[in-house]
Amino acid sequence: MEFEDVFKRERVTRKFTNRKVNEKLIADIIKKAQQSPSLLNSQPWRAYVSVGESLEKLKKASKAHIDAGVKPHEDFASMLSLNWDIFPSQNMATMGASQTYFFRNKLDLFTKSNDAMFNAQSVVFLTIPRESPAWSVFDLGIFAQSIMLIAIDNGLSIMPAHSMVSYPDLVRKYVHIPDNQLVGMAIALGYKDKSSEVNDPKYFPERVPFEKIFKLTK
Repeated sequence: MEFEDVFKRERVTRKFTNRKVNEKLIADIIKKAQQSPSLLNSQPWRAYVSVGESLEKLKKASKAHIDAGVKPHEDFASMLSLNWDIFPSQNMATMGASQTYFFRNKLDLFTKSNDAMFNAQSVVFLTIPRESPAWSVFDLGIFAQSIMLIAIDNGLSIMPAHSMVSYPDLVRKYVHIPDNQLVGMAIALGYKDKSSEVNDPKYFPERVPFEKIFKLTK
């Protein structure tokens, strides 16, 4: 696939079909993503993939936490400040991922999708060591982007979501991640359910006008 086509297809999928993803394909995607650059070639990332029974148990336990009103406590919340500048705050208020559903009185579609982990059949959990500089978070983002682009190039759909790491204790339990790793992000890989309303392109959020984020100095 041409790179421009891959990049244009990088839209999140909020509901996947029940079709399984070949495990060798997942491993190949992660292996290729290892070529991603990192500070001083530190390569701080690790990828833990959950499928089958492991993932189903995690989904069930996470939904129980949600229903019980357990407050999310992401690992990165203890590492990074969650205070937002005015610029991103305004963007989230007007163009946030849930806003396009809210403005159409369809917020329940968004919520149910998140709570069900998007019906994902495979999820890649990305971690960095608990003792890490902020640079490693940046490196993890590069690694994550590589995974997503390579997955799309292989005909898969993607869903990066912090909601899937809201309860890192559960992720560690069911995906067998050691305690010395911070669970930073999760990426669902699979096949888009094209018949599901939640995946309708009308819900794609807009991007900030280019002139607001670009400056060229000579």
